[in-house]
Amino acid sequence: MKHSNKKFKRRDPHIEDGVKMYMTGISSNSIMEKLPYDRIEVEYREFPDGEMYIRFDEKIKKVEDILIVQSLYYPQDKHLMQLFFMLDACKELDINVHLFVPYLAYARQDKRFREYECVSSGTVLKILNSFDLKSFYTVDVHEEKLLKHIKAESKNLTATSIIGKYLKKEDLKDPVIISPDKGAVDIAKRVAEILDCEYDYLEKKRISGDKVETRPKNIDTKGRDVVIVDDMISTGGTMANACSILKKEGTRKVLAGATHLLMVGDAEEKLKRAGIDKIFGTDSIPHKYSHISVAPLIEGELKILL
Repeated sequence: MKHSNKKFKRRDPHIEDGVKMYMTGISSNSIMEKLPYDRIEVEYREFPDGEMYIRFDEKIKKVEDILIVQSLYYPQDKHLMQLFFMLDACKELDINVHLFVPYLAYARQDKRFREYECVSSGTVLKILNSFDLKSFYTVDVHEEKLLKHIKAESKNLTATSIIGKYLKKEDLKDPVIISPDKGAVDIAKRVAEILDCEYDYLEKKRISGDKVETRPKNIDTKGRDVVIVDDMISTGGTMANACSILKKEGTRKVLAGATHLLMVGDAEEKLKRAGIDKIFGTDSIPHKYSHISVAPLIEGELKILL
């Protein structure tokens, strides 16, 4: 990947091969607080009519390479506009932008399901391409194939490594990692490899007539601790249903975790009613259950990049 060839006389821990990385952003302060790069502050205000004002600190004038950290959780349209304004300002200043979007909004609308629909994920990516990014990173995007539409070098980072490390600190009895369906079984597999334990997924089986039973496909979870993992928890319905099934199977304890905690509406109450013993996720979306930081993921990538 190309980057600025200009050399700096001063050396410090943030400089690799003569490139000093700065960072900025508005929606992901908790992540930036854990990163080692010098921060360019943003003056951000909203006018009475809802329009935005954004101005970078004057230190931006000496910046050649910058990491913008901006997650696109609710209100996603507001966070998108903040991002577009920051990207446009950086482009005008001829700054190399490395963009880290921990949660990429609109990724679930990756194709046209009905005639004349707008493919919203495509629209977002087209706009991002207009800013001539140097690199683009996200975490556990809902549809990884979307990234092929990004012109810049891009990578979908997975949170399974940091989720696995987090779970190692939990006092789990004979744990099993379960995905709520076959589609997320790869997530369960990668987490299980870190914990050196078994994994499975929930499968619907037709018993007779219109009677359908949902249970783990291969593994008996009776008396064991189960961790249900997925890429996101949205309304909580999928996780709550999975927990109810596992409790009926005699599971000792059920933890529910995901990379992205959207936690829409009464999701938390729904999970608690289902008997979930613990909820956890990353800080890709700020939440009281965001116990795991994605900061090490992007820091590791930039060390390779620079």
